[in-house]
Amino acid sequence: MSTTTPSTPMRDQTYYWESVTFQVEHRLFKVPRYQFERNSEIFAGTFMLPTTGDVEGKSDKNPIKLEGISSVDFERLLAVLYPLENPMPTFSKDHWISVLKLATLWRLLATRALAIHHLDTEVKNSAEGIVLARTYHVAAWLRSGYEALARGTHGAMSLTDAEMIGWDTATKIYRIREEVTHNIKAQPNNCYSCGNTLNYCRYCCIYLSQGSSNSGQGNMTNIFSQADVAVVFAEEFRQAESDSAEYMDPRGKC
Repeated sequence: MSTTTPSTPMRDQTYYWESVTFQVEHRLFKVPRYQFERNSEIFAGTFMLPTTGDVEGKSDKNPIKLEGISSVDFERLLAVLYPLENPMPTFSKDHWISVLKLATLWRLLATRALAIHHLDTEVKNSAEGIVLARTYHVAAWLRSGYEALARGTHGAMSLTDAEMIGWDTATKIYRIREEVTHNIKAQPNNCYSCGNTLNYCRYCCIYLSQGSSNSGQGNMTNIFSQADVAVVFAEEFRQAESDSAEYMDPRGKC
């Protein structure tokens, strides 16, 4: 039985990639377009448009010009989309912020989720986390940032922190802290962790000596109630959750 080999080879449906040329600032980048086409509905729509003549993105002379972004941010995104090493190298916090910025802008949802995952442990400053949460619609960071500032996880809120999050927000957090401190002073025998007035708190496994008092210097990290922040910032949290849901990755991550 004989077989006939086609005179013209067929392009493989999986591993025959088309490239695309981008211009960012004064630099040209040429990469396989599949990551942008597959993971970004914005670029997928662009690549599906009917083309005639000298197609934009096909050559150095007619690249797709990406305005309003830096070549550094774009290069950092490409390092994640097309890693040159396996496994992917460890990137800095600033690198992942650049990735989050562009992945959010172009709705590269899986890449955005990856950036959030890495930044979860990289962003140590609560105020910075709040600013990033507002800018890039990460609801979880907004809530955790407010709670950390309210409970004083990293000490008193600095003027720099207050300026970063805005004075209105800083004032609300200060009032929550003052309310908690006031409630502590009103309880002579309270458990540092939950406010229980028994000599032994079975919930927190803490013994209290008879007549003991925290003298208003209770551990803010332990006695802070998340409900206070949830009530004060309820509307902002609802809006943040709604905005964050717009960037939900199909795999269930935002």
